[in-house]
Amino acid sequence: MLISNIPSPNFEGAFRIKPNEIKAKNEIPTLFTQGKQVFNDILEKGDQVIVIRNNYDKRIGKYIEENNVSGIEYFPQINTKSGLDSEKPEDLIKLIHDKATKVITDIKEICTTAAQQKSPRKKSKTPKAQKEVEKISNALRLNIEAPQINSTAEATRIRDEQKKRTIEVIMQNKGNSYVYVKPDSPCEDSIRCIIDGKGNIMKSFETLDEIFSFQKRFKQLKQQKINILTDK
Repeated sequence: MLISNIPSPNFEGAFRIKPNEIKAKNEIPTLFTQGKQVFNDILEKGDQVIVIRNNYDKRIGKYIEENNVSGIEYFPQINTKSGLDSEKPEDLIKLIHDKATKVITDIKEICTTAAQQKSPRKKSKTPKAQKEVEKISNALRLNIEAPQINSTAEATRIRDEQKKRTIEVIMQNKGNSYVYVKPDSPCEDSIRCIIDGKGNIMKSFETLDEIFSFQKRFKQLKQQKINILTDK
């Protein structure tokens, strides 16, 4: 794991509080009522990892500065959009080892970065589609990174090159989306489901009959050109 002294311009992340920082472990989680995930005993017994939304990081920065919390590490590349499940700490451990190439340990640097944090501006030409990608990623825990999005009236095509898969989405007027996740590898299972406007999985299509029904309906929807994710 590399240690970097260059703060991320898009300040979003996870904080690992070391075992001896008992006060911080008790108090920092209470700074947030939502938008957080808390994990215990991740890299060593007694530690605590808090994963939060990027716009909440200032609160932790202020806390560690005012309370001089030195036993803390900051992972700028891990956040609440990383597809983590609080009940599966092994996924976070793997993510830290596989992806956390930047770790900030200097308290002054963490505080400086938090004070300068600004929410990144969206540059997507299809904001509706971008929002839908985030919803699908959270619902299915796909951890989609740097998606390439192409929206038409037929369907929205999302290419996840890093995970080698393509996701096709058709959203109808009611906000329900038909979602078809197609891995490049024939050894990996596809996902076919309907997700509602709030990000809940309404139905998954898994049996042969259900898959056939989904494919037929998905083709019909494409032909009807009713996808509303085009922002036109």
